[in-house]
Amino acid sequence: MKSASAVNPQLFTMACCGARAVLKTSIYGVQFFAHYSDECATAPETQWHVAGKDMVMGELRVLGIQGVLEKTGGAGKHKWRADIYFELPGRRVAIEIQHSYLHYRDFLRRQERYKQDGVECYWLVRQESVYPALCKTIVRNRLKNEHGNKWPMLPIQVYPAIPDMFFAILLPDRDTQIVIPGLAVQTKTLLQAIMAGNLRYNGNYWSISGA
Repeated sequence: MKSASAVNPQLFTMACCGARAVLKTSIYGVQFFAHYSDECATAPETQWHVAGKDMVMGELRVLGIQGVLEKTGGAGKHKWRADIYFELPGRRVAIEIQHSYLHYRDFLRRQERYKQDGVECYWLVRQESVYPALCKTIVRNRLKNEHGNKWPMLPIQVYPAIPDMFFAILLPDRDTQIVIPGLAVQTKTLLQAIMAGNLRYNGNYWSISGA
């Protein structure tokens, strides 16, 4: 069956989306069909990713900004590809819409690539698959580095936020689509804050001036 699939790529397809299927064998010897590419086009993560990009691009158009999808830049090990890219006077901006798990060090590595190339990068992440692990790591690191691995006394709180990288939950199907601790706003409001320079880290968490 594997050889037949290699000869005719469309011999086997997935019932969920009609994409090419490949025969695989699990570590227990069980054979099964899987998507040939990384994802199913009908998977919830993919639908979320597409909806997120469409929404951000639409809001940019409303604001009179020409966004570019899948923009590439940099060179060599510093090469990057932004889900959405746009330019402002004297500024270059990338919006990453992260739908699948990414290790914390990879977030920082990719953020540094943008920084090295003079690009601001803002992350919008999926609540179910990305946000919990990212928050847990950041809070753990802040407890260690800022509080000696001890929870501080109230009213001091340890927020899942760092100064070098903004990230927020993206909820495309909600009225307030952008959520960070203490703040829930529409996508347009976030983009306006980025454009105006009103999205800032105050030493503990990110906030929008006047929001």
